[in-house]
Amino acid sequence: MDDPLNTPEAVPPEDVPETGAARDRNAAAESAAELGFVDEPTKTGPPPAITHEEVESRRRSFRRNLLLLLSLSLAAFILTAWILVRVDAPFGVFSTGPQEIARAQLRALDRGELRPAYDMFSARYRQQVSFDVWHELCVTHWRMFHAEVLRASTPAQSGPRATLEMHLRGADDKEYRARFTLIRLQGRWWIDDVHWAEEANGRDFSRT
Repeated sequence: MDDPLNTPEAVPPEDVPETGAARDRNAAAESAAELGFVDEPTKTGPPPAITHEEVESRRRSFRRNLLLLLSLSLAAFILTAWILVRVDAPFGVFSTGPQEIARAQLRALDRGELRPAYDMFSARYRQQVSFDVWHELCVTHWRMFHAEVLRASTPAQSGPRATLEMHLRGADDKEYRARFTLIRLQGRWWIDDVHWAEEANGRDFSRT
């Protein structure tokens, strides 16, 4: 039987030597504490309530943004429409003068848009020349009507009527002269008559 006086004493916990991993963890914790990187306890509880004033402020902000977006969209649409009308008014409705109407009809003819080009004639002219007759004439002389404008004269205006000449080069490389007579009715200009002639001989080539 062992002598109780010879029993080895227990080593106090604080005297137990630390392992390498434990020392590293303790050192990291001390460094974090010194630098202020200490996790705060997670806050619990319901989120703060939104006041009535905050709700109304958000609604007013949303309405302002929506109104601004609609205003910008409307302004962009108006600007685009204005540019299209000013740059190329295909049917001549919004053109401001007799020369613009004549140019608009020539562009329509060059594109093969015969019905819009025919609708630029006055009511008197359309009563005298039907669309079928005019269409046949355009198809027969299409090289003449597919033309680029070389130069244009200044319109000679007398009251509600005006005349001007357009000098063109057709798809057949020949030069032509188109003499337009226009009349202003119902707030806009209409083509009341037009004579085409080949520049080489100077005589009327076609009346359209």
